Amino acid sequence: MFDQPSSPIASRLAPLDRLSLLTSLVLIGLSLSLVLDLPTYRAEFSFLGSEASFTVSGAWLIAFLLAALTAAGVGSIARTHPRVHLIETRYILILWVLPALIVITATMLLSLADVRAYGGYALVLVAAAGAFLVAVILGEYVTIDLGDRWYSAARLGLNLAAYLIGLILFATIYSWKIRSLYSAPAIGVAAGLLALELLRGSESDFWRTWLYAIAVGLTMGEIVWALNYWNLSGFVGGAFLLIFFYAFTGLAQQYLWQRLNRIVFVEFAMIFAGALALLFWLRPR
Repeated sequence: MFDQPSSPIASRLAPLDRLSLLTSLVLIGLSLSLVLDLPTYRAEFSFLGSEASFTVSGAWLIAFLLAALTAAGVGSIARTHPRVHLIETRYILILWVLPALIVITATMLLSLADVRAYGGYALVLVAAAGAFLVAVILGEYVTIDLGDRWYSAARLGLNLAAYLIGLILFATIYSWKIRSLYSAPAIGVAAGLLALELLRGSESDFWRTWLYAIAVGLTMGEIVWALNYWNLSGFVGGAFLLIFFYAFTGLAQQYLWQRLNRIVFVEFAMIFAGALALLFWLRPR
């Protein structure tokens, strides 16, 4: 995807001035989301003969504004990397995904907090989200250069971060118990974007990466549609979806690496079955 040879100089540092400015703006926005009371907008319409209205709150407006700010900031930081060339700038789009989803997830969780009762804990969450965001952006910056000596560690960290954000998003959206008309596309889009970040690590063709990520997102949306008929808790439902997400992205990545064979498929099947069995054995009765 980017240049393979490693620079004789060790890992280049990200532009700390841009990173600190972006982080400060995001932290200010997250803090303001705790106290601002923005108006809500309710859209009313019918779908297949039934009422299908929804409400857009001020928290969601802040979340998407901060996500757009984060995407622009990450793009600006990534373009300063010495290994990025103009012909490869389309790949920078994928680098926005995980940081933007982190900001959306943090804003969504903060909107559920009672500021008067849990104001201190909310500020701790804001600080933790800021530290997590900085670590992920640094990881994205390092993985631009495939020859960087810290590439493997950064790639592993980004994978773990993607699965963690996936679990939080899946569990939170599923716990709302909203109609499949909304929950299935929401989880499908989140899964597709996270899959895009994970499959970027395969360094496959740009369009193939998008194609497989879209396929993962559509498949996850179909699973949510069926899962909504079960009476599962938010965490169990989110963990259930994460297991499927791990299996789909793992198999897709192995295929893009041209390593998918019968042995690998059996290994994933065993992990998948074992994780499902452990989840339903440990779930609260």
